[in-house]
Amino acid sequence: MTFWSTLVTVAVGAFLGSGAAFASNLLAGRIGDRRREAAALNELVHEIHFRRVLRRIEPRLVPRADVLDPGYEKARHSAATLRSEIRTARRALVPGSAAHPLLDAMTLACNRFLDESEADPARYQLFVMQLQARLSDAVGRVADLSRGVDDLEPGNAELQPTVRGLEPPTAIGEPLL
Repeated sequence: MTFWSTLVTVAVGAFLGSGAAFASNLLAGRIGDRRREAAALNELVHEIHFRRVLRRIEPRLVPRADVLDPGYEKARHSAATLRSEIRTARRALVPGSAAHPLLDAMTLACNRFLDESEADPARYQLFVMQLQARLSDAVGRVADLSRGVDDLEPGNAELQPTVRGLEPPTAIGEPLL
């Protein structure tokens, strides 16, 4: 082998090696981005699942809810806070993610609830159940397109004891002095 053929072989080998390293680093980064996206979406789904205000109920008319029903303000606060949680999850999405329109739909659902419940407080429970249905649809679609994202119904979380047979207390003891 001549000097020039050795030099070309070494140069081509170095070039191919650095290209392979670059490609594997790029691939590892994309895999990491997708995992972070799935984790953020799963966290959002769990947050929605634990929103008690979204628990399914039979909606009823509540006259003067904005003045007399503490559930009205709780529902509005929960929807506004949830909108912030959706915004946080959106920041974790990779560019071009198929989840973008679904998170947009969730944000629009929260906005719609806030607007409608402000305009007609007496029907806020109906609007909450409409919000629950819209979020449920979006959550199911997010779970369908992202492996690692649980399909959990909004507002349907149940507390489970960590110790078998553990009963929650039913009375308050004597006051401490």
